[in-house]
Amino acid sequence: MNKKPTQKDLWKNTQLEYLHNCFIGISNLTCSNSDCPLVYHWGEIEKKQSRKGKVAFYKIINDKWVVVDLEKYEENDLGGYDNIEIKFKSGKTQRTKPTNYQEPQKQKNLFSYIKGLVQSEPQPKKEIFLKEEEIILFFNNSSKTSNLGDAEAIYLEDLWDIKDKIKWDRDKSKKKVFLFCENEPNTDTQAQKIDAGEKDYLFYIANPDITNEIKNYEVYSPSKGTEERTRLYKDFHEELSELKEVYGIRHNFGAKEERQNNPEIDMIKSPFLALERDKWRERMKSIKDFEDKKGCDGVHTLSYGSLGEHQQEMIIQQEVENQEDNSEQSEQKDKEIKEIPQTKLEIKK
Repeated sequence: MNKKPTQKDLWKNTQLEYLHNCFIGISNLTCSNSDCPLVYHWGEIEKKQSRKGKVAFYKIINDKWVVVDLEKYEENDLGGYDNIEIKFKSGKTQRTKPTNYQEPQKQKNLFSYIKGLVQSEPQPKKEIFLKEEEIILFFNNSSKTSNLGDAEAIYLEDLWDIKDKIKWDRDKSKKKVFLFCENEPNTDTQAQKIDAGEKDYLFYIANPDITNEIKNYEVYSPSKGTEERTRLYKDFHEELSELKEVYGIRHNFGAKEERQNNPEIDMIKSPFLALERDKWRERMKSIKDFEDKKGCDGVHTLSYGSLGEHQQEMIIQQEVENQEDNSEQSEQKDKEIKEIPQTKLEIKK
């Protein structure tokens, strides 16, 4: 029986989705080939890398590629990968040929052969292995880890605890306790009680009508109404800011100034840029592998961060596209020249 999700479950799932999208939104892949399968599947590749730290891109047939889970792999001394195992959406798994794999020996014993025919013993199916030229491995960063590892257990639990305290404070600050006295209070006492009520002083008072006095009581008295709740809100945002800083999510964790010079802006962005460059390098390895294995004959450009930060990549991409256009125009002119009929001139002696 499926358990109904609690408010905490829904909140944590929403927060994780938001934080993962922050990572995914800063990368962009373009290709000079408008039908590039890698560009088409880039969003799905980034989602799996963000959540699992690794993913595989598998060529089924011709130009048909699919994104699959990368279950196992081993790094070899040449910088490549052996003993790869992938998992499809259906749950089916497939692997490359193991390095220490031995072909199953056929039964040479005549009696065993006859026995197999008589009893119709099922013969093991021949395993079909993945071809290395049809699979590309993508990793999220040089440490091959996901974006938000342990964030749920470490930070989201603390953030939810602060939210609970805010909710408690909000609920208690709305309540007042009316004091019932045995005798009519004099003017001074009544004034004190009214003043206490205006300041939101809350009291749990023993009832004079009962024999045994209530031993457990609580006094709740915020000094300025919502001052404590304001502090909790600040704690919440500081905790969330620390989470983003630790995991490399872009945000301005310093005080916002009306005017900031370039060194200050660069200082704010530097923690994020270092992590993004690491991810950029790791993805470029896989993109080059994709190009080497003839996955696409176009020119790929991977950019990270804001437009200003990857302006150089955009300029290079434009130069490449211009060169390709000039090359196509030159080939078209050569073709037109060849198609012009050549006339022979006869020289009379």
